[in-house]
Amino acid sequence: MQVEGGVFERKKNMEKPWILLLVSTMAAFGRAQAQEPIEPKEADHKRVAYGNDKRQVLHLWLPKTKAPAPLVLHYHGGGFVVGDIRKKTHSRTAAMCNAAGIAYADVEYRLLNQAMLHEIMNDCARAVQFLRYNAKKYNLDKNRVASYGESAGAGASLWLATRDDLADPNSKDPVLRESSRLTAAGGFWVQATFDVIQWPKILGLPEDKTPYWGMVKSSKILLGEKRFNELRKEMDMLGNMDKNDPPMHFSPGKEGQGVHSHRFVEVLKRRAKEAGANLVIKNGRESLMQFLTGKLKTKPKPASGQRPGGKPARKPFPKHWGDPPAIQTRDYRKLPGGYGFGSGTLANWIQKNLEKDVRRKLKAKK
Repeated sequence: MQVEGGVFERKKNMEKPWILLLVSTMAAFGRAQAQEPIEPKEADHKRVAYGNDKRQVLHLWLPKTKAPAPLVLHYHGGGFVVGDIRKKTHSRTAAMCNAAGIAYADVEYRLLNQAMLHEIMNDCARAVQFLRYNAKKYNLDKNRVASYGESAGAGASLWLATRDDLADPNSKDPVLRESSRLTAAGGFWVQATFDVIQWPKILGLPEDKTPYWGMVKSSKILLGEKRFNELRKEMDMLGNMDKNDPPMHFSPGKEGQGVHSHRFVEVLKRRAKEAGANLVIKNGRESLMQFLTGKLKTKPKPASGQRPGGKPARKPFPKHWGDPPAIQTRDYRKLPGGYGFGSGTLANWIQKNLEKDVRRKLKAKK
């Protein structure tokens, strides 16, 4: 099932497009001709637990390679309210990836009846971190990891692509010490931001007609104003996008004002241009798989102080400055003091603190 304009619709035969695209997808995976159809392959490892919840599992298909294999993770759609891959252990897409020497993981995650959206995103990130932590066990190249999905799954991939690295070197959980960053990301029918407060303006809808608006109101009550606004920033892929994000490939979206609207893609394109991010908007699974496999076949050369496929770590703010503003404007600029790029609100906050520090030093000298 998929969500469109707040209405659930059953997808029509998800397997047929793969059959129709068989020959072209072969080319995408480096084959000049398809002599025989690639049959769906049974997962090599089924329902591998990457967390403690029964939905925090993944299936893993591994190629027969001596060298560590690059990895593609898939996140299903369903508006975070439906979808379940736990019994779907055969995949033609996985077989095609394996034939190209690429490992493939199909990831299940918690839904909104169990967890809040930011917790679901952490599930998606943890799956990446879990496979990196177990890279040696499964013969994976932890420096070449991509993801894609449909609808909610596309949004999850965009969130991972634009989010700062979630690796916590001091975590007691060794999985969480691993990087969550990607080499490339993509998908179909993406939402440009999970900050639903922005959706009425993007979609041209009144608030009461905007998909998921009820979730906004209930979340604000449950979390409180301060935490709600902090999470808005964390869930805003538009605000978090910058030139250090990995290459991205998404479909143009659909007509209308639903959750698959082309309006999301238009605002995403404008933001990518402002931020200098590498974004391709093009239709077709063949194009997406060519894009992802092409990026995975090239070993990244990270800049100094930067994880492969990741953003350079922003230097920490001095502790005596306190926390940065929870609510920030959506503009994007170079920040003073060598703190990278961010909003005008953040720039003003940094500048004021820098000036205060100068005054403190001058006062101390007197």
